[in-house]
Amino acid sequence: MANISDEELLNSGILNQMPDATVNQDQVGPEPAVEPKEVDEAVVEAPKNEAAQYLGTELLHKPGENPFRGDPEEDKKIIEKHKLSRIGDTIGENAFYRDGWIDVDKRLLGERAIFYPEDWEFRVRPATVEAIRNWSTLDDENANSIDDVFNEILKSCVSIMTPIGPLPWGNICSWDRFFFLLLVREYTFTQGETKIKYEEDCINCDNPVTFELNSQSLMYEMPDPEVMKYYDQKSRTWTIDPEEFEVEGQDIVRLYVPTLEKDANIKAWAIARLQENRNRKIDQTFLRFLMWMAPKISKDTTISQKQIKGYEMTFKSWDADMFSFMDDVLRNIIVMPSSKLTAKCEVCGEEMTSEIRFPGSVRDLFNVQKKHKKFGKK
Repeated sequence: MANISDEELLNSGILNQMPDATVNQDQVGPEPAVEPKEVDEAVVEAPKNEAAQYLGTELLHKPGENPFRGDPEEDKKIIEKHKLSRIGDTIGENAFYRDGWIDVDKRLLGERAIFYPEDWEFRVRPATVEAIRNWSTLDDENANSIDDVFNEILKSCVSIMTPIGPLPWGNICSWDRFFFLLLVREYTFTQGETKIKYEEDCINCDNPVTFELNSQSLMYEMPDPEVMKYYDQKSRTWTIDPEEFEVEGQDIVRLYVPTLEKDANIKAWAIARLQENRNRKIDQTFLRFLMWMAPKISKDTTISQKQIKGYEMTFKSWDADMFSFMDDVLRNIIVMPSSKLTAKCEVCGEEMTSEIRFPGSVRDLFNVQKKHKKFGKK
């Protein structure tokens, strides 16, 4: 494959799916070393009553202590007393595990759950040995490398179940990729041994406030309620009549939620086009509209080229008024991940925000900490 610069590649997947994170090694030191963990099939299997199944919002037992004693009645009392929970699902409710999979309560998505049909169910499992190995080779200076490794993690660790059968991971909304990636991370490191957290002084009382990056600390800017009336949850589409907004002579517009599958296939098409002709310019503005205009883009680049050509003809047929209207539509229906986290000061109650940071780099998200002495400086 010829070398292609990041500027030429379709990087909208990275830019639109995860917030920018600041790497500040001076302010964010590494977590204390912990006992090294053996990453093997035992992690993936997640046997019943192991720590993996009670990952959740309130895990109140001491680290390393198993609150289950083998007595069903005693277990039930402990569950009710401590409100132990899985990922968004209370232990004791109907949920089952197969090969390490755990149900995800869609309420964890917050308002973003509306972008998935009500009868869709999500499951995650710990990152496999192969996925972690791939992660260790990630080049965090290359957006294309990050894109591919992120997708590999989700492909092997996230599943979607529907009444008509399973769906590919690519049906996840583009803006939820980092959310699901962090869910997988939290389930992989069930003891919290690699938490991403840092402190900043409270702007009100100067006491340290702890910020932690996890699936529930992410923030999103949602569409305004008045535009959501044009959205249909079952079909995952917006249906908008331009004439309702005094844009004359235009057909009714149907737009489709951006998905990881479309992102990946559009990127593959863009790379193929650039390989054919290094001097070819790909219209980035058109690409921004393309992921909304198309319900699906083929993985086959020959077929996708024909599909995309048709959408490009429609795009170029818009006059200035229609383009301006469509630009307004996209800006109002997109879900924008924030680059900030929020936390409250435990002393004075002041709510603060801080830019998302990683302790070292994006590659550290799935790095397993070692206890042995470091070899070299890299």
